[in-house]
Amino acid sequence: MRAYTDQIKAIGDGLRLRLLRLLLEGGTPLCLAELVDIVKRPQYAVSRAMGVLVRTGLVLENRQGQLRVYDLPSEENEDNRFTHALREAVAVIPSEKCLHPFDLDRLRWRLDLREKGRCVVTYTIGYSPDEYHDRLPLQRPRILIVCVHNSARSQIAEAYFHRFAEDLFEVESAGLLPGALNPYVLTVMAEEGFDLSVKIPRSVQQVYRSGRTFRYVITVCDPARERDCPAFPAPVERISWPFPDPATFSGSREEILDKVRSLRDEIRDKIEEFVARERARNGAIAPEIPIHQENL
Repeated sequence: MRAYTDQIKAIGDGLRLRLLRLLLEGGTPLCLAELVDIVKRPQYAVSRAMGVLVRTGLVLENRQGQLRVYDLPSEENEDNRFTHALREAVAVIPSEKCLHPFDLDRLRWRLDLREKGRCVVTYTIGYSPDEYHDRLPLQRPRILIVCVHNSARSQIAEAYFHRFAEDLFEVESAGLLPGALNPYVLTVMAEEGFDLSVKIPRSVQQVYRSGRTFRYVITVCDPARERDCPAFPAPVERISWPFPDPATFSGSREEILDKVRSLRDEIRDKIEEFVARERARNGAIAPEIPIHQENL
């Protein structure tokens, strides 16, 4: 009877319930470093909470070299039927009742950072407490712009962000399925003084696996495709700016160029509006933007 009551008491704590649910959601053993990153609590607090779950038999602890790895008891052991029933009860609790809003995003992010299935013991910039306090105030917030192929809309947006807000943000772009740069976009952006021919489209998964964090992730593709964009770890604000895909434009060369120019101007106006709001919010002064000969 004491073993049963101890297990019930163990999940009566918010952090322990949260950690047990993460093990259930992950479907795989998690190391201490991963759990610390996911729940954003001090290592000693997570270690102590996991110790209680281990002592009561709800969780198993193993060693992989220097790593402490936590797993769930096997369901094949008939002596653990009460433990399994309790675990099933935890599994059906609505996630918003036992997890924090970004826990599942951070769980997915941490699992994607693994190398050959093994836990990576590392902190990304902005996650280590030392790096957070020493470096974040000196660091510009990051913006990631995502479209389908990183060949047109996201490249246009990245270029204008660099022009209008290089002092405010670090900006990069990526695509769900990187493709070749759109030649019409290269032409109309050259009219604005941008040489995008040197750009190399890249995969959003490549950015995602790097572990970098972003203040804003802006999708500029069709809303139906946004679901394919990975959920970056918090803190992040997702923004949707659906613009038409230039690859779908039809007509003569001049007609397509006119349509791409209109798209370019729409994206530019949207970014100018966004940057103006950010400057007003932060009290920043806009730098003087050089005027290119093509625009005179």
